[in-house]
Amino acid sequence: MTLAHEKEYCEQLLRRAAVEYGMNILSVEVDEDHVHIYIEIPPQRSVGDAVRILKSVSARMMFKRFDYFKRKIWSGKLWGASYFVRTVGDGVTAAMIRRYIEEHADKGLEPAQGDLFLESEFKSKQRKITRSP
Repeated sequence: MTLAHEKEYCEQLLRRAAVEYGMNILSVEVDEDHVHIYIEIPPQRSVGDAVRILKSVSARMMFKRFDYFKRKIWSGKLWGASYFVRTVGDGVTAAMIRRYIEEHADKGLEPAQGDLFLESEFKSKQRKITRSP
């Protein structure tokens, strides 16, 4: 998705699907080839199920709304099969996740350019690790 209205519509679809299926999107950023979502998923729903719902609903509606996607995306698949999940806790705070998503969107970072941890945070975490013989 390269055009602003495509990204905006995709975000609306993701938010609507989340609400419809009992999930709560706290932050979202739609990029050209991936999406970052900070989301609350109810305990009775698996992460894989949540991802499947969001991908299938958004893809189906995007292809319906933007018929040129069928020519542009010759494979017929808007999203790939893979996804990455990171839970809040164990050294990762909600504020860190939100900051990562906001900075990624604000700076127009490429997929490999965003860092979840600032260099200084990563170094301080390394120093706290002690090894016993």
